[in-house]
Amino acid sequence: MEIVIIILLAVGSLLMLLGAIGLNRFPDIFMRMHAATKAPSLGALLMLMAFAFYFSDMETSIKAIVIIVFIFLTTPIASHAIAATAHRLKVKKWDKMEIDDLERDRKKN
Repeated sequence: MEIVIIILLAVGSLLMLLGAIGLNRFPDIFMRMHAATKAPSLGALLMLMAFAFYFSDMETSIKAIVIIVFIFLTTPIASHAIAATAHRLKVKKWDKMEIDDLERDRKKN
């Protein structure tokens, strides 16, 4: 069981590190937002699973599950709100971005 916990913690922390690197390296807000939400959410899931396995009592497992559900419910909503606001405010996009579906849809209406 200790090996599983170590693997979960290592992979979870690696995903969080990749999210942090993506925040630093990606060129615009939309890519940075993607890096700030996808990898760290999965990393938190894995680390909380390791936490639940390590303590292995019902109360701790329930708390970990509640936190996981909260993260996976709020992260997509927050990232969508940030992206929509950035698009409405016409935040500068990456120069090499070729397709902007929201702008195309806005021009149709």
